[in-house]
Amino acid sequence: MQYTLIAGFYGILITLMNAINASLTAVYGGWFSPTIIHLAGLITLLPAALCGWSRRKGRAPWYQYLGGVVGILTVICSNLSINVLGVTLNLVLMLLGQMTCSAIVDHFGLFGAAKHPFRMGKALAILVMTIGCALMLLLSDGKLSGGSDMFLAVLLGFLSGYTIVIARTINASLSETAGIGHSTLMNYVTGLTGSVLLFALSGFQMSTFFPAAGQPFTIYLGGVLGALGIFLCNVATPRLSALQMTIITFVGEIFSGVVIDALAGRFSLGTVLGGIAVAIGMLLNMRADAKEADPHGLPHQS
Repeated sequence: MQYTLIAGFYGILITLMNAINASLTAVYGGWFSPTIIHLAGLITLLPAALCGWSRRKGRAPWYQYLGGVVGILTVICSNLSINVLGVTLNLVLMLLGQMTCSAIVDHFGLFGAAKHPFRMGKALAILVMTIGCALMLLLSDGKLSGGSDMFLAVLLGFLSGYTIVIARTINASLSETAGIGHSTLMNYVTGLTGSVLLFALSGFQMSTFFPAAGQPFTIYLGGVLGALGIFLCNVATPRLSALQMTIITFVGEIFSGVVIDALAGRFSLGTVLGGIAVAIGMLLNMRADAKEADPHGLPHQS
């Protein structure tokens, strides 16, 4: 239960982080903002790193250090998709990408994850969650636009869900091998390195010079929340299946988003109904996992 709560809180952090990062991207543009986000996260973790919290506890293969690099792709794909489709439609596509990728990772035990074979109970859960996505899509105020760019935006939104699951699983594998602190810190070291490289390749494109005048300090806090989120993710991910982590996180995202929208005077019936359907799907998935558990209540790993 404690890991379920951690995953749900992680989803809430993601909602807050995305809202803050969207404001940052609107000010500085899509190429420079990832650098600021990763730099803020790294600065947040440095005091703990200097105290030895992030000391490596074991050797890990090189590919387990790529979580931060894959995370850059999430930011880029999501930003480009949102510009054409809007936030709600991008969220739906991202969830569909996460669900399908999570099912594949679970079934084959990819990236060091434990195997959780895909069975009929999980198929029913994914069907219910897909219906929830459809409700969000049909009842949302979002409108498809962008002409020939629409297909690319849809594809990028869907693929961003894959990058989220892959980065999350890689980081969790590194945390199991070298320690949670080391994995959390290295996510931002590699993410910052990759962000600076992409920023340089873009010709150092930015919408305004840093620091932008007249902007609140809060727009720089996305990386801080992200650092906390990565830590919580590294704690919960090894203890949950990829699909469980995706569903619980998304429920936290949806209902915290509903609260934020309500406080801002906005309300989306599609988001609420879709979130309820996804929550039902989560319960069905947990029931399916329980049937596969051994007498001690732990999922079989093969």
